[in-house]
Amino acid sequence: MTMVENVRNGLLVGASPREGQGERDPWFLDPREILRTMRLRWFAVLVPVLLCLGLAAAWMHLNPPQYAASTQILIDPRGLQVVKDGLTPPDQASDASLLLVDSQLRVLTSDDVLGRVVDRFDLTQDPEFRGRETLIGALKALVARFAGRTESPAEPRLTALRILRDRVGGRRLERSFVLELGVTSEDREKAARLASGIAETYLARDAAIRSETTRRAGEAIEGRLAELREALRQAEDKAQAFRAKRNLVGTRSQLVSEQQLTQLSEQLGAARAKALEAGSRMRQVESVLAGGRFDSANEIVTNPTITALRGQLAGVERLRADAEETLGKRHPSYQAAVVQEKALRGAIEAEIRRIAAASRNDFEAAQASAKILASTLERRKTEALKVGDDFVQLRELERQVEASRAVYEAFLVRARELQEQQRLDTSASRIISVASPPEKRIGPPMPVVVVAALMAGTGLGLVGALGLELLAGRVRSRRRLEGHLGRTGLDALPRAPRKAVTLKADPSARGDGPYEVALARLRHRLAAAEPWVKPLVVLVTAGDDRLGKSGLACSLALSAVADRERVILVDADPKGLLTRDLGAAAPRTLADLLRARAPLSDALVALPSGLRVLPRPSDLPRDLAGIFAEALLRSDADLVVVDLGLVGGDVVTERLIAEERIPTLLLAVSARRGRVAAVDRALKAIGPSRRPRVVVTEADVRE
Repeated sequence: MTMVENVRNGLLVGASPREGQGERDPWFLDPREILRTMRLRWFAVLVPVLLCLGLAAAWMHLNPPQYAASTQILIDPRGLQVVKDGLTPPDQASDASLLLVDSQLRVLTSDDVLGRVVDRFDLTQDPEFRGRETLIGALKALVARFAGRTESPAEPRLTALRILRDRVGGRRLERSFVLELGVTSEDREKAARLASGIAETYLARDAAIRSETTRRAGEAIEGRLAELREALRQAEDKAQAFRAKRNLVGTRSQLVSEQQLTQLSEQLGAARAKALEAGSRMRQVESVLAGGRFDSANEIVTNPTITALRGQLAGVERLRADAEETLGKRHPSYQAAVVQEKALRGAIEAEIRRIAAASRNDFEAAQASAKILASTLERRKTEALKVGDDFVQLRELERQVEASRAVYEAFLVRARELQEQQRLDTSASRIISVASPPEKRIGPPMPVVVVAALMAGTGLGLVGALGLELLAGRVRSRRRLEGHLGRTGLDALPRAPRKAVTLKADPSARGDGPYEVALARLRHRLAAAEPWVKPLVVLVTAGDDRLGKSGLACSLALSAVADRERVILVDADPKGLLTRDLGAAAPRTLADLLRARAPLSDALVALPSGLRVLPRPSDLPRDLAGIFAEALLRSDADLVVVDLGLVGGDVVTERLIAEERIPTLLLAVSARRGRVAAVDRALKAIGPSRRPRVVVTEADVRE
């Protein structure tokens, strides 16, 4: 069972037509289809090519050759440190330095510099910088003249400056402080001269501006020196008068009373520290007396007398121990040693008491001294408070004096530095690459422009041709129709010779050309598709190509006759093209024959070639269409070719197409005249119950 599927914008005939096939690209991406479109619509391709070539020629004529010369200038933001303090800070942050260089780029291409270059090279007399009259400018002037608005001619210097500004370009090279200046001109030497002249003018102008700025700053500072000197003298006199009036004696930074107060504070601190130290020693000695441990106080341990007594005590203790061990406690030697030991211990204790008494005396003396110093300090503080307010006022006057002196000295030094700096060029900017005449012109060479215009025109023409071809909706080739229908393997016939599609042609004289071979291949395929059907009835119809359809039916019949087959050619087209070509009437009308159930041979016209033709009747009733199909199937021929009308053209054609007993249906599509939309309408009208065999006529045999 067959079916018709709607895929994309066409109808695909058969069940699962894309099964086992890859996805097809659109036909306009196929190089062979593109070449075919270019051959068919060569005029649409040629016009854009000629237009682009004309535009390229006009552009080259209106734009004379331009040459670009460039020079490079190093902008050192640090400058030269000729004096200690320059007018501009020598060291700046990286971002600030880049901003400074970018600002100098604006100065380099400013009207101030370019105007001086115009005057230096007298560009107002140069024809290149006078301004050419363009077509658009002439039209504007004409319109303004008709409108009654006349404009005064532009000043030559402003015109030259505007043209020079348009031809000058500058940029900062990446990751550097180098400015690159480019100038374009119609003359190589002139471009180099202008680039060098702009760079030199910029450097000279920069040096002059620096000197002028330094001079104005120096004059402003010198004008303030006299005022600053007088202000300093008045401040000093005022401070000295206040000091003499209030009897404030002392150094510039401190009064005598303050110095004494400071010394007393230091002495009081030392006395209190000494008292604390003496009290600590006294307490240590007293604790030794209370505890009996002679080695717990540093004052006692380090005392030479106690050290000597302790050494003697140690010797006596050894003698006592020896006498007790060898002689016994009753021996006089032992008794004498005990007496000596007690005497030594008493002497040590007496020495410790003496040390304790001395420590107590030192502690009491230190406390007394601290008290005296404290009372003296309090008295001095009271005296210092009396002159505190006066000293505050004196300090304020002295600060004013110091401030006036610092400002005056700074202005004086700066004025002397600026006087010398006016004669020095502290700029480190310089030309590092001198402009030289360029070798090549700006832009692509003339052959490149021509080739680009040719390629652009070809591309535009090709796109336009493809667009027109898409809008036309022509079949053009079997491959394009296969891509539209979504299946491959469509039958195709090349363009037939003029005498091959007429009924009066002699089949025996047919050759073995591409058209005859393709016809024979088509007949064999039809016979192989229905091997057990006799006779083989082939219906031939079309969507819009009536002439190609009739030619296909006639050619099939003649090809079968050439192979000695019994063939009947039936003209069922309402236009009757084959009947007019036959030029003979049937011996019996088809309507009478069908009503009488007579054999189809009674109404046939036999030709000398052996082909039998059933002419188109003048009128065939609709109720006889079914009987007509039966008559075709009962004929004694091997092949019956029926030339139907266009799909949807008449009822008889529709009835025969819908006849299920006739399975073979050919849909002729002309590659030259056929439209894809007509094929879609024909397949849709045939419906899903039939699967017509699409035959592309007048196809390219090289596909």
